[in-house]
Amino acid sequence: MDGAGLSDREQRALSAIEEQLKDDRSLDRILRSQHRPHRTVAACLLGAVAVALFVAASLTVSHRLIWAFAAVWTLTVVTALPLVGRWVRRRWQGRDRTGEQL
Repeated sequence: MDGAGLSDREQRALSAIEEQLKDDRSLDRILRSQHRPHRTVAACLLGAVAVALFVAASLTVSHRLIWAFAAVWTLTVVTALPLVGRWVRRRWQGRDRTGEQL
């Protein structure tokens, strides 16, 4: 390309394609609900830390460890709950599409 950009016809075609993509609801839903692996990794790591704190707190009966476990467990639930909800919703929607009864 010589750097002159798109011709008028190409620009109109590109604009029409962009407009159709903006109006596509299923594409918009797919792009908005993209899986975020960093949230999954964070939930797994928080879960592992919570298990370690639970074991340590139950063996030592330390109030600091018990409160640390409570804080980490709360963060784990808050982080994992949207992931579980999204997974359940996808499972139910998949059943609806295949015609299985709920």
